Amino acid sequence: MGKLFYTMPCLSASKEFSKKEIYENLFDKKVDKRYLETAIRRFIDLNREMLDFLDIRVNIHGAGEHLTLSFDSSKYIGAIPIRMPYDGIVRKDLQIKPKFNKSPNVYSDLTQILSKLEYSIVPEYSDRQLCNPMQLKPPVYREAMRYIDLFESACRSSWRKFDIRDRTHSYPKSSTNWQKYSISSADPRKALIFPARDSILTTNHEEWQKLKYVFDCACEIITATDTPISIRYQYQQKIRKLENKISNVKPKFTKLIAINSHDPKNIIQLKEQANVLLKSERTECTAWRIDMAELFERYVQTIIVQAVRELSGVVYPNKKVNGEGYIPPWGLKYLEPDITIRIGNNIYMADAKYKANYYAQSKESEILKETHRADLHQLLAYCSFEPQFSNKIGILFYPANKTNYRTINYSAGSFGGTTNKVILCGLAFGNKEMDTAYLQIKELFQNSVVN
Repeated sequence: MGKLFYTMPCLSASKEFSKKEIYENLFDKKVDKRYLETAIRRFIDLNREMLDFLDIRVNIHGAGEHLTLSFDSSKYIGAIPIRMPYDGIVRKDLQIKPKFNKSPNVYSDLTQILSKLEYSIVPEYSDRQLCNPMQLKPPVYREAMRYIDLFESACRSSWRKFDIRDRTHSYPKSSTNWQKYSISSADPRKALIFPARDSILTTNHEEWQKLKYVFDCACEIITATDTPISIRYQYQQKIRKLENKISNVKPKFTKLIAINSHDPKNIIQLKEQANVLLKSERTECTAWRIDMAELFERYVQTIIVQAVRELSGVVYPNKKVNGEGYIPPWGLKYLEPDITIRIGNNIYMADAKYKANYYAQSKESEILKETHRADLHQLLAYCSFEPQFSNKIGILFYPANKTNYRTINYSAGSFGGTTNKVILCGLAFGNKEMDTAYLQIKELFQNSVVN
C-alpha cells in the first residue's frame, strides 16, 4: 500500500477509474465491494474540506459494474492528506503538479522561477498534516534562498542598536542598580563591586540574535539532502562566508520577529522574509497550495518589465480602473488588468492566462472556444480605456513550449472605423526560458506595438 493516493497535473481531468481500480488501487481492498458507491460517498464526505482547499472536483458516473470515478483539478498545485473510507484515518496524500512545465525536476525549476520574480508568491497552508511530508512538502527552499540574500545585504550594513546588559563596575555610575547593590554590599568583599544595567550600542543585540536563528534555519533548508544539488552548490560558498562573519553571534530562538517602523528598509525586508520562513518551517508538513494562474501572471509581469524598461516604457501591474455611479451588489466596483503598459503617449493592455489554448492551436474545441471568448471579451473591455482612438492593442499571454505570437485585427468597419489589434502570445514557461524570453517580448513590442 503506497502513501500516494494519486498524482495529476493542474487544470486537467484524471483518467476514469473503473470499479476494480477504485477497490484495489484507491481503497486498498479494505472496503465492502458490494457497497462501493457508499464507500465513495463516505470518501467524498471525509475529504470535502481538503478537496475544496485544492479546488478538486470528484465525478461519479454509472452504477453497479459500470461505476467509474474521476477527478478534475483546477489552477492550484500542492498536496493534501486523504482520509480513507474504511477507517476515516489519513493514510495517503494526493498531489497536484504544474501542467505546462516539462522539466524532470519540476519543483527545483519552479523554485528557480520564484526566486527571479519581482513580485513574491508564498504557498498557502492548511492545518492538516500530510502523510508523507518529506516527499510532498512545498518548495520552501526558495524562501530560504531569498532570506540568505537579504541577510547578506543586512550584514554589509552593520546594523547597530542599543542593547541593555547587566554588568559590574568598580565604581558607581548613573545606571547602578542600588537595590541590588544594597544586598550584595553586605558582603565586605563586594562593597566595591557596583552592579549596573548598561545601554551598549552594538551589532550583537537581541533582534540580530533572532535573525541569526532564522539564518541557521535557512541554512538547514538549503543544505538538506532533498534540496536540489544545483541550489545547494550555488549557496554553499555564500553560507560559509556569512557563518564566519557572524560566528560570535549567539542565535536566540523565536517564533515571530517584531517589525518596527523605525527599522532601516533593508532590515524591515529581512524581518518580513524571516516571518515568512518561520511560518513555512512550522507548517511545511501540512497541506499546501500555490496558485499557478497567479504565478504565471507574475512570471509574465516580470518578463514584460524587463522588456519594456529597455524601450523607455513603464509597466503598471494590476492597475485598477474604478467604476462610479450606481453599482448593484453583483456589479464590479473596478476592473483590474494584469498588465498596463505605457510606451510614449500610448497605453496598451495585457492579460496572462494559465490555460492550454496555445498548445491546441490546430484543435477544434468548444471548451477552448468558450474560454477564449471570455478572455477576448475581457481584454477588449480593458482596451476600451486606451486613450488612442484607432490603434488599440491588447495582448493575451498563454504558456507555450517556445515564445512566438500571432496577430488578429478586429475592425468595426462602418461603425466608426475603430480597430482593435489582439496579439496572442505563447510565452515559454520555464527557468532557462525565462532568462531569454524578455528579448523576444521586446522584439514583439518593437514589431507589433511601437511601430
